[in-house]
Amino acid sequence: MSDLTPRQDVALATFKTNLHFPHGGFYELITELGKEYQLPFQTVRTAVMKAQRTIEKKIRNDIDAVTESDLTQENWRKVINEILVVLARDNMPVMDNLLVNQSYLKAVSEMSTPIESEDERAAILEYLMQAYEQEVFKPLLAMLRTSPLYWELMLAEELDKMTETYRAKFSDYPQYIEAAAHLFDLDSQVRAAVLAA
Repeated sequence: MSDLTPRQDVALATFKTNLHFPHGGFYELITELGKEYQLPFQTVRTAVMKAQRTIEKKIRNDIDAVTESDLTQENWRKVINEILVVLARDNMPVMDNLLVNQSYLKAVSEMSTPIESEDERAAILEYLMQAYEQEVFKPLLAMLRTSPLYWELMLAEELDKMTETYRAKFSDYPQYIEAAAHLFDLDSQVRAAVLAA
């Protein structure tokens, strides 16, 4: 038994009909918004649901203030974008995050002197790998959730797999590709370095 008036029922039904995305488009929308705002899938999904609840709440609590445009997909997207703009405000560029990452700083510091043993080489490679995981791999994985690229990225869990050819698959995420390329180059330098006598 609905506790809504017939007018509220119609408004709610109209709104839900306007939100329909065929062929899994709902998840595509979340992935695209994640890319646009550089936010994780779950964060965007939460914002999408919050926007929907905001409009539904207006229908339930203030039906006299609801207009036809309030019930459109365009309005819903506008509310989503307003939420995401606020959430993305504190986003730092990926390279800025990388350049202050502790593992990255340790690797660069260690690379400033000649590598004297295989153990030293392994330690530097591990620092670079940690920086890659923290600043590129995990954040990008969080953005790609449910998309086909998620599984592609899983195959590049190791930094040395993130070659230029492989990075091209993620060209829609240029900040992450820039950071991955930088780390890959450092990784290659460390692997190729001749041990100091």
